Amino acid sequence: MRLKVLGTQSPYNTKGHNCPGFFLQDGNDRLLLDCGSGSHSLLTYPVDLQNLSVIVTHLHRDHYNDIYNLLYTSAVFHDQKRIEKPIEIYLPQTPAAIVTDISNEKNAFAKYHEINAEKTIHIGNMKINFCRTDHGVETYAIKIQNGSKTIVYTSDTSYSAKDRIAAFAQNADLLICESSLLKEHGFPEINAHLTAEQAGRIAKSAHVKQLALTHFWPEEDPQKYVAEAGKIFANVMALNEEQIIDVEI
Repeated sequence: MRLKVLGTQSPYNTKGHNCPGFFLQDGNDRLLLDCGSGSHSLLTYPVDLQNLSVIVTHLHRDHYNDIYNLLYTSAVFHDQKRIEKPIEIYLPQTPAAIVTDISNEKNAFAKYHEINAEKTIHIGNMKINFCRTDHGVETYAIKIQNGSKTIVYTSDTSYSAKDRIAAFAQNADLLICESSLLKEHGFPEINAHLTAEQAGRIAKSAHVKQLALTHFWPEEDPQKYVAEAGKIFANVMALNEEQIIDVEI
């Protein structure tokens, strides 16, 4: 499995940095985890729309804004006979008004599916499961398993879901974990997001092999997050746009 980082910032994108997006390719199968503002600019068209599935973890704009660009592009390339298979879009069931707005988009070549904590998806050799997090709106962490290898993406979450997420991510090869906050700023333990230290604690509890931090505040140096998490969990890095990570099967 090859992972390409498309976006690591929130709540807004800046020059050279996009809102959340992660592109995973396994053979001819392609999976996009979230599609925040600007993230679509790092896809390769039209090839990356071939056999593409998109999972939106929750319907906050920094995680789904670019879905409309993808939908419109899919319609254009389908009209040009450059893609034959519709994009498969997986969405939470709420907020209902946003789900309706996305799924009723007329300029699209796509099929739509719901996700929930009980659902299992199979995309080629990839098995995908979901875990509900605590984040105000319906939000899911995602686990992708392929052979003996596992990648887990927490999406956005409060530390109140730490035990649930740690159990979900047990022994993962790679944990992509949001770390929006820094402990030095005095945030309360339970917030809408994680501090880098809390991300490190979840990684340690889950016994993952590697922790990859993301969802940075644009004005902060990502290495500050690494330093904070690194006091708890040794094998930690900050993700960057266009970074490639190979998780060998």
